[in-house]
Amino acid sequence: MTPLSRLLVLDFDGTVCLGDEPVLSYARHIDEALPETERVVESTIRAFLAGPDAAVHEHQDQSAGSAARHLATLVDAADGYAAAASLARSRGVAAASLSRAYEASRRELADGLLETWAPAGLADFLTGLRRAGVTVVLVTNATATGVAGQLTHLGLDGVFDEIVTDAGKPRGMPRILTSLREKHGLAAHPEHLLSVGDIWRNDLEPAADQKSPTALIERFAAAEAKPTFRAPTFEGLYDDIAAWASRA
Repeated sequence: MTPLSRLLVLDFDGTVCLGDEPVLSYARHIDEALPETERVVESTIRAFLAGPDAAVHEHQDQSAGSAARHLATLVDAADGYAAAASLARSRGVAAASLSRAYEASRRELADGLLETWAPAGLADFLTGLRRAGVTVVLVTNATATGVAGQLTHLGLDGVFDEIVTDAGKPRGMPRILTSLREKHGLAAHPEHLLSVGDIWRNDLEPAADQKSPTALIERFAAAEAKPTFRAPTFEGLYDDIAAWASRA
């Protein structure tokens, strides 16, 4: 009997592509759509990304103080992109301006103007899994702009069997996961798909709802998350993923 295949589904930003410069670029371009006196998005997102334990003191500069005042409204944001968009909308920035800001940030990414890096040893790790018969799929909300070039920059070109852009997570994720499992003969075997990402509600909860295992890269504490595996870095998940891949 031919053994069933396995599907490893990976997120892009914050998972295989690390570094805060892309989201800070997005925030900076959003600020450009606001009057100069209301440009608080980049400074607020910088504070948001510093994490909940990073104190903002009264003696800090005016921009940091302004950021602190806005952070309380962003506590439920899934990531820096969602936080930036939420803050922008609260200040009257239109959806079209958000789209232009996002595309501008992706062009900077494609042009190599933003510093990013991959988790240590990821290319070799994924190559080993593929040799063992695991199909590796990248699923990202990012547009196609810059993704291929970034994978080359990160040393990850050629390590993905499939790439899905404009995924529309979380809403679009159940359809994508179902389609992937059907395509690879795993419609009745959700345990043979493992989803890895840094945002529970976007990357992992849709997979968990379909009874698939999940692995959370938990940069900040995520009490609401119920992943199968969790670690603060992708590298910390390698052993768990390898063990899942080797199960009969």
